[in-house]
Amino acid sequence: MNQKTKNIFKTFLKIILFAAFILVIIYLGIILSDNMEEIKAFLKSIPYTYSSIAFVVLYILANFVFFADIKDLLKPIGAVIFGAYVSTFLIYIAEIVNAFIFFNLSRILGMKFAERIMKGKFHKFYEKLSNISFRWIFILRFVPLVPFRILDVSFGLSKVSFKKYIWAVIFGSPLRIFWIQFILAAIGGFSFAKMMAYYRENTLISMLTLGYFGIAVLIAVRIKRKLA
Repeated sequence: MNQKTKNIFKTFLKIILFAAFILVIIYLGIILSDNMEEIKAFLKSIPYTYSSIAFVVLYILANFVFFADIKDLLKPIGAVIFGAYVSTFLIYIAEIVNAFIFFNLSRILGMKFAERIMKGKFHKFYEKLSNISFRWIFILRFVPLVPFRILDVSFGLSKVSFKKYIWAVIFGSPLRIFWIQFILAAIGGFSFAKMMAYYRENTLISMLTLGYFGIAVLIAVRIKRKLA
């Protein structure tokens, strides 16, 4: 087998493996999204330690399902089964793992490609992002402004060090996760009507939530100016 044939074979093999990976992800997404009640029942039926581990694994796998946000379906399940504090801790652990995976995947697979194709304003944006301080990375993880996966991939494509980013993930993520899990646990799952009723009955929580999002809006304006 000559070198040209070997290269063609390697390329074909990569395409086959990538196609197989996509099919597995699609199948996984269908299984998870169509069987959430069964997953909930399964987690309830097994010992607490094993259900906690299973929940973390499911949450991590859910990030690879790109056509359905399974994480949003798992969050209320976690809140109901484990309560606000334990579900926050489990999701927190999963998000640290997710940050590690997606930051490094984007850096390994996409950084050189991004450097090759980025031009003009887009290139300047990533140059500014590379010089952003730890404080601002922490703030971006702290406030409900940008989805975690977008942050992981964006900073992975920049020249921000992984050490700086992962410390921002560790310190900046807990409150953002806890706020969601606390509300979901309080109302017993996700229900927009129940959530509105809960806010009406709990003025302090309502004011704190408005303040939290108000801070997020102000920070969004500051970051937009900083990266413009």
